[in-house]
Amino acid sequence: MDITPGHWIFAFLFLISFIAILSWSFMKDKKVNKPQFGNVGLIALIIGGSIIMLIIIKFALRNINH
Repeated sequence: MDITPGHWIFAFLFLISFIAILSWSFMKDKKVNKPQFGNVGLIALIIGGSIIMLIIIKFALRNINH
């Protein structure tokens, strides 16, 4: 199955709407449950860093094999 520009547009719009809804829910919950969200910035940084490291490792391994 070929990935057409329509697929990429849908994926981009889905990602934007998913992030917006997730952020809205987080901000709403953060006001109610303030003690539970103490280290959320650190956790987000660790998860983001892990994803970036996985991408770097993926491209490094791809370049080694070729």
